[in-house]
Amino acid sequence: MKICSSLLLIILVSIMNIHAQSNTKIRAFTWEQTKQLPDPEGFAGLYAGISDGALIVAGGSNFPGGKRPWDNATKVWYDNIFVLKTVNGDWSKVGKLPKAMGYGVALTYKNSVICVGGGDAKQCYSDVFSITFDGKLVHVSSLPSLPEPLMNACGVIGHDVLYILGGIKTPTGETQNNFWSLDLKSSPNRRHWKILANLPGKSRMLATAGSLNGDVYLFGGAHLFPSGNALQREYLKDCWVYKVKMGKWKQIDDMPYPLVATPSPAYASGSHLSLFGGDDGYYAQKIPELKDRHPGFRNEILSYDATGNKWSVADYIPVDHKRDSVANPHNSIYAPVTTPLVIWHNKIVIAGGEARPGVRSNRVLVAIPKNKN
Repeated sequence: MKICSSLLLIILVSIMNIHAQSNTKIRAFTWEQTKQLPDPEGFAGLYAGISDGALIVAGGSNFPGGKRPWDNATKVWYDNIFVLKTVNGDWSKVGKLPKAMGYGVALTYKNSVICVGGGDAKQCYSDVFSITFDGKLVHVSSLPSLPEPLMNACGVIGHDVLYILGGIKTPTGETQNNFWSLDLKSSPNRRHWKILANLPGKSRMLATAGSLNGDVYLFGGAHLFPSGNALQREYLKDCWVYKVKMGKWKQIDDMPYPLVATPSPAYASGSHLSLFGGDDGYYAQKIPELKDRHPGFRNEILSYDATGNKWSVADYIPVDHKRDSVANPHNSIYAPVTTPLVIWHNKIVIAGGEARPGVRSNRVLVAIPKNKN
């Protein structure tokens, strides 16, 4: 009996050591946080980017007062624009969007944050505008409107061309397979949206876009399709690259699992594109049962090697679920979804987002790359 007990102890210690070694491997990023967003609930679906060296966040939605959608809480939409000049600084309210809205595409281009589409509870919008900060005030300028209203799309800028992919045309509508581009190098009075070859595979929303060497990448997303009197959601893991010079789509290696609403665009470094977290749909059908006991979304950072056409796990978003996380989620750290990924002073910023269904995040997570690929 003593021999068996000793053997069991040795096996358990060995397993613990192996597990410890896997969790203490060299990390690709170190992490820090800025001051929390200036709202106790935070925002999902916000617009975010960089102007005048400052972090800009605007719009988005939440459920005030800690209420939840399964309790018939009303989702509130916002038009505020906030700015954070330094990582250790304080947030300031500096202006308003043209309307209260969210879930559009936000991309930094030169000294402006370009905001594309979005919507609210009633409709989607075709608005495209830029937010520029001069150190004191923000200026909102119009760009050519989208060919159609769009929300929950993804987008990226490659070689001065803005690309918009997928989305929905109405808040309760089916997903689209649109693929549009806007040449930002052209003079403002000659800019117009170009309709490109439709997305391959199934139509989708909340996918992740990326760009390497001017080519456009498309990762996962959710496909909505009619079934009876409702829309069903399919979580996708297929991935594609649009070869700009050839004008053609090419399928690449699937992700290890489906991902939806990953902070977008993907982080580009060398020949790699990295996706931070995302929703794999595992708990999607269990939300009415789990409610506030939902554990949150995936925290792996998947890295796609475009040269080798393969995926690997590069690191993990550092989640920290406290004992009171069910009742007090803002005291914990979750891997957020439905929010942009922003590069600020060579650091990766994920501001706000959805911590778990019905709960926003008011945290601003900052990842500092240790090495470039």
